Amino acid sequence: MTTWIWVARWIKNTSNEAAVKQAAAGIRKHWEEVALDQGLDPAKNVTIAEGEKEIRVGISEEFDEEMREGPGEWRYY
Repeated sequence: MTTWIWVARWIKNTSNEAAVKQAAAGIRKHWEEVALDQGLDPAKNVTIAEGEKEIRVGISEEFDEEMREGPGEWRYY
C-alpha cells in the first residue's frame, strides 16, 4: 500500500473546475518528470486524486524521502 504525500490541492466548484483540472494536470506532469529524473517510475510514485470538492496531486512516501535526502537543497520563496 502506497502512502501519499500531498504536494498540491485545489478546491473546485462549477466556475473553476476546468481551470483546476488543467492546473492539476500540469503539476502532475511536473512531478512525473522529476520522478523520471530521480530514476523512479512515475506511474508508481505520482498520483492525482479527484473528489467531489477538490483535486490533489501526491507523490509517494519513497519519492518524498528521495527528494529530502538527495543532493541539493529545498528553497522556499
